[in-house]
Amino acid sequence: MTYKLIALDIDDTLLNKKKQLSPVTRSALIQAQKNGMTVAVASGRLPYGVRPYAEKLEVFRYGGYYMGFNGGAIMNARDELIGKSYLDSRYIKPVYDILRPTNVTAMVHKGSTIYADNKVNDYTHIESDVIGLPLNVVDDLPNFIDWQIHKYLLAGDPAELRELEQKLIEALGDEVDIYLSAPWFLEVMPKGVDKGTGVTAICNDMGITTDEVIAFGDSYNDIRMIQTAGMGVAMDNAEEALKEAADYVTADCDHDGIVAALRHFNII
Repeated sequence: MTYKLIALDIDDTLLNKKKQLSPVTRSALIQAQKNGMTVAVASGRLPYGVRPYAEKLEVFRYGGYYMGFNGGAIMNARDELIGKSYLDSRYIKPVYDILRPTNVTAMVHKGSTIYADNKVNDYTHIESDVIGLPLNVVDDLPNFIDWQIHKYLLAGDPAELRELEQKLIEALGDEVDIYLSAPWFLEVMPKGVDKGTGVTAICNDMGITTDEVIAFGDSYNDIRMIQTAGMGVAMDNAEEALKEAADYVTADCDHDGIVAALRHFNII
């Protein structure tokens, strides 16, 4: 199979555990684009937090893509929005009511700002610290939200999040998508919106099939992208569920696993 699109998760996939982009990985992905490949950077982060990595990989020079909100916002190399999805406002209060008795923080994004409710915990600031965006704590978050949101980001202790995940699935699982993006992050997304549907939208824009995609990921929110791609590659540091869904397991993110797979499949 000749692959035409490389789809990449960011954290613990493109970046190593120190949140750094290896020069070796960067050079390999630029070389792949010189060889005719297209690159799409795919993340649960808001687009503002994804774009810098697209820039580092020279995606804009080679006509690539970047997506935020797990496929809720998809941008081309001209910074044009080619796909967007929002969480129906009728779910804002029911989701919050279910998590209200817990110690889990609910967060939403607006522009380049993150808003959180006042149940701040040890995990609340991770998103803000990693992306470098301000975090504003507000009272009564459901009534504060007066704009269309792409998702709810829920932050908390991993064990408590697992329990909350099951409660949300039981109550709303037929109407919204609910999955972990990290042990301390639970995402509530519009039904049917994920990195897999995002990659499909990019393929449609390019005029290719999903069989011509090689995708890389490490966490639960990458599973549908891995399953959608013709070749789904799990990093060796990936969650076991993602490894089981993958077609191939490469080296970990601290040892340029993306480069090893690109070489294995004769892309570079």
